[in-house]
Amino acid sequence: MTGAARIVLGTRLSIMTPLPKLVAIIVDEENDSSFKQQEGLGYSARDLAIWRAKNERLPIILVSATPSSQTWHAVKEGRYQEIRLTSRVGGFRLPSVELVGPDKSSDSITINSKMISALEDNLHKNRQSLILINRRGMAPVITCLSCGWLSECNNCSSYMVMHRQLGHFKSPMMCCHHCGQAKTIPQRCPLCGDADLQPLGRGTQKIEDQLQTLFPEAKVLRVDADTARTSKKSEALFEEIHDGSAQIIVGTQMLAKGHDYQNIGLVCVLDADARLYSNDYMAPEHLFAQLVQVAGRAGRFSGEPTQILIETRYPNDPVYQYIKTFDLAGFMENLMLTRQEAGLPPFGYQALVHAEAKQRQEVLAWLNHTKEYLQSIADTQAGITIFDPVPKSIARLGGWERSQLLIESRQRGPLQALLSALDQYLRERSVGRISKIGKVRWSIERDPLII
Repeated sequence: MTGAARIVLGTRLSIMTPLPKLVAIIVDEENDSSFKQQEGLGYSARDLAIWRAKNERLPIILVSATPSSQTWHAVKEGRYQEIRLTSRVGGFRLPSVELVGPDKSSDSITINSKMISALEDNLHKNRQSLILINRRGMAPVITCLSCGWLSECNNCSSYMVMHRQLGHFKSPMMCCHHCGQAKTIPQRCPLCGDADLQPLGRGTQKIEDQLQTLFPEAKVLRVDADTARTSKKSEALFEEIHDGSAQIIVGTQMLAKGHDYQNIGLVCVLDADARLYSNDYMAPEHLFAQLVQVAGRAGRFSGEPTQILIETRYPNDPVYQYIKTFDLAGFMENLMLTRQEAGLPPFGYQALVHAEAKQRQEVLAWLNHTKEYLQSIADTQAGITIFDPVPKSIARLGGWERSQLLIESRQRGPLQALLSALDQYLRERSVGRISKIGKVRWSIERDPLII
């Protein structure tokens, strides 16, 4: 408040800090979705930073190796100035990228045989390897081979994940990663009583176990939300990486974010397709950014050749074709054409009306009533489209049934006016954010990141 601090470093909340002598704003990794707060008071710290810079007449720098589609579009329209770095820090060359199929080396080892050979070669060179898989635990689901039972969560429309150990539980458990419910793994199928229960898929724990079996002399380190539960544990894990004692590092995307690893010679990305083919139209953009980010961990302090192996069943997908040469411009231009044809952001504007209640019919009835109101006041000439209510991708979370209503518009102004009228209409019929009829919890989200 006094202006004594010359540089203020902070997370998304820091953008609201009163700074009497502020002269510039820098948003690092501006494309990161975590800049948007989803719960409670929803806001985008990046967009708020842009607004604040404009309002206070300050320069703002949006930094990213993979700019968001909104930022890219603004550059192409001439609203933003592009400053491009044409080489890596230190002048080191980018790693080579190779796409590999998801073949198994054996029934017990689910890691691609080409990756195993590359890991062995990298160990002989005394260099570290990074294995990325965006799934914690041993296996994402447990099934009964006799009747097909699946380990579903009672509170959520998701599966309970198998863990070798979980927190203070030292025996195998299954846990819902959404509501946190944990249970012991049943000895027999709850439906048919058969004892032939089988884990399906793989997570960080299974990959860790398999790598330790393949390379018993190597130090295999796992870094995910289970092993890095506290800042102290997290610091200890990364210290093992930086001092070189960990030779093979297995983890989730938290490994890729902003860390300077000095001796990474190989990066293997498992199950890359899991993020590509989803109901999220931004999935290709997010995957490309993640692959560039994780590739950037290799060869940062060495002129030695480095390699990225990406496991995929769809090597001809544009994301993988452009990542092979790190062709950001080609990828973004292709993405912009697809978005423009579909009228998706940044060539259109979206909003979501979120609703949840204990009974699904209450949610859908409330959203249908909301849709009728919107249709009665919407300016049809402004190109506004109001879609039918649909359940969310995770339709039940913590015992609450959840659905949403999508609104699209070709122009920002008419959409903002419509949402302001809707917000006032709903507030008059609610106590806080809970409707007086049906006890439905609701919220309105502008520019959603996930549909």
